[in-house]
Amino acid sequence: MGIVTEYPSWFLLFCLLLGAGFAFLLYFRTRKDDISHWVVWLMTGFRFLTVTLISFLLLSPLIKKQAEIIQKPLIILAQDNSLSILLSKDSAFYRKEYPKEVKVFADDLRRNFEVAELSFGERTDGDLRTSFTERQTDISSLFDEVNIRYANRNIGALIVASDGIYNKGSNPYYAAEKIRFPVFTVAMGDTNLPRDLILKKITCNPTAFLGDKFPVEILLEADKCGDEKAELQVKKGEEVLFTRQLQFRGEKDFRKISLMLEAKAKGLQRYKVTLKPLSGENSIQNNSGEFFVEVNDTRQKIAILFQSPHPDIYAIKQALEGSTRFEVETFKLDAFDQPLTKYDLVIFDQLPSLKGYSNLTRFTQSNVSLLYIIGTETNVDAFNALKTGLVIISNNANFTETLPSINEDFSLFTLDKDLKDVVKDLPPLQSPLGSYQYSPVSDILFNQKIGNVTTRVPMILFFQSQERKTGIIAGENLWKWRLSDYLQKGDHKVFDDLINKIIQYLSLKGDKSFFKIKVANRFPENENVQFEAEVYNQSYELINQDDVNLTIKDEKNNAYPFVLGKTDKAYYLNAGSFPVGDYTYEANVKTGKNLYTKKGAFIISPVNLELLNSVADHNLLFRIAKAHDGEMIYARDLQELRKKILNRQDIRPVFYSQKRFIDLSGSGWLFLLILALLSAEWFLRKRNGVY
Repeated sequence: MGIVTEYPSWFLLFCLLLGAGFAFLLYFRTRKDDISHWVVWLMTGFRFLTVTLISFLLLSPLIKKQAEIIQKPLIILAQDNSLSILLSKDSAFYRKEYPKEVKVFADDLRRNFEVAELSFGERTDGDLRTSFTERQTDISSLFDEVNIRYANRNIGALIVASDGIYNKGSNPYYAAEKIRFPVFTVAMGDTNLPRDLILKKITCNPTAFLGDKFPVEILLEADKCGDEKAELQVKKGEEVLFTRQLQFRGEKDFRKISLMLEAKAKGLQRYKVTLKPLSGENSIQNNSGEFFVEVNDTRQKIAILFQSPHPDIYAIKQALEGSTRFEVETFKLDAFDQPLTKYDLVIFDQLPSLKGYSNLTRFTQSNVSLLYIIGTETNVDAFNALKTGLVIISNNANFTETLPSINEDFSLFTLDKDLKDVVKDLPPLQSPLGSYQYSPVSDILFNQKIGNVTTRVPMILFFQSQERKTGIIAGENLWKWRLSDYLQKGDHKVFDDLINKIIQYLSLKGDKSFFKIKVANRFPENENVQFEAEVYNQSYELINQDDVNLTIKDEKNNAYPFVLGKTDKAYYLNAGSFPVGDYTYEANVKTGKNLYTKKGAFIISPVNLELLNSVADHNLLFRIAKAHDGEMIYARDLQELRKKILNRQDIRPVFYSQKRFIDLSGSGWLFLLILALLSAEWFLRKRNGVY
């Protein structure tokens, strides 16, 4: 410890001289004989010290402190708190004895080390928990958390107590590569294959249309159930929709069950799959599962109009009829007498036509979305007069063969991953030859490629206005693309997917209501329910001056009221987590004289990932420990692990020195000393009648 300044040390002499000069001039220039000499010398000393100290503070002195610090090694104890721990045959030990043993183990370590406690499951927390209730296990997040939370610390070792089962995040072995200190693992759980029926996975389309049948695929696993019979049921509510008797073989048997179910009711439908348990099963919680299907009661209606038949019409119709989303009708133009409000999209095949009069005013003056297919029978001049957003300056008789080239910047919808491969070998379309002028706000899907030259001339493009969406395919013979897809891939999947996405984009109408609520229809039980809302005025501008009230009700009609928080121009609510079950909600907002209300429903579904696998992966724990200069021990040998850590020569305290500088001018005790000196001097002067 010492005092330093930014000035040379001999400046202190000036402080002493300044203090002595002030004291001499005040008390010895004019002497008074009636005052005792000791009093004069005492006041002189007080004044000398006061002036010297004040002048010394002008040198900005600092107190320099240097301390030797010993930092104990930090041992990080991380406990797996997931449900799978209790699915082993030693579940009683992990419930009762293990929590006490791990606490004693941590306390013993604290005698020699600093100990930090963590637990992990769905996420990593800062406490050591042994309730074993987490529904998911993310071991990789533990290593990320350790690196962030304990950066630049003297970490002696990381102890990971787990069964090695993970069902969230990345592979822990690779996630641990960033660890630069020893890792010890405590093996928990049971590596023996138990007798168990497991419902591994249910796969189905998330949406279906009312009255249609939709496929469901169920993957089952049977462990040590050889020569046993079990019954599989699929139910909706109390109604049994499907039943099958199963006969299992061998130590480990996998079965894939495919079935078709009918969508009989609209809205979000819940289905339950159950495997009737066998005697002696390790766990029956993984014998059942649920899946959900959103059933829509309306298809998008598509009308295809033409002047003359063409194979393109059949190719498009076949592509759309393979999907449950669309209902397709074909009409000759002069025979079409349906109301346009009935349709979501009208497709014109080579209309307006060179053959006969084609008046499309009825369609262009409506709000229905339109798709034009331009071919050799199209009256190009009449098409230009429609003001679609594309003008083709060409002679009607001039057509050329053009190949498609994908526009990499296209973003209106995603394209099939196989489309790029198929496009390379597609046959050419017959496209108008001429100058193409199109709106700068258009979205181009394909450009025209003539020979080996890719041009900036569009082949398929889209326009959107507030009233409608418009699409244009500048070329005929799409049917050849469908045949080429079959020759290349053995099916029509790529072509059908492309046509479906084009039609889906064009036929999908936006929600123009003045009050919108956005919420998912299903949440896992470990996620929070979140709502977004938008309110519009009569000019369809976003506003959020008024409060949006929302009430959630459960199956027992218990109500949970909320007020959505206001964001920049909209509303947001994190309603928190809810128990498993069915819920309804009603939201309302009053803006001006208008009251808007929205109703809906959502489901909280259980998370059972921990139940799908109960066989501990001790090999993973061993590999992690070996890769990081550690060892794997078993849960009953915690004290043996403590001895191993104590005997490690590389887990030692760190010694380092720390320098601190404290500004002396801000010291409170120095201020009090100067005040005391001045006060004492003033008292003696007044007491002896000096000045």
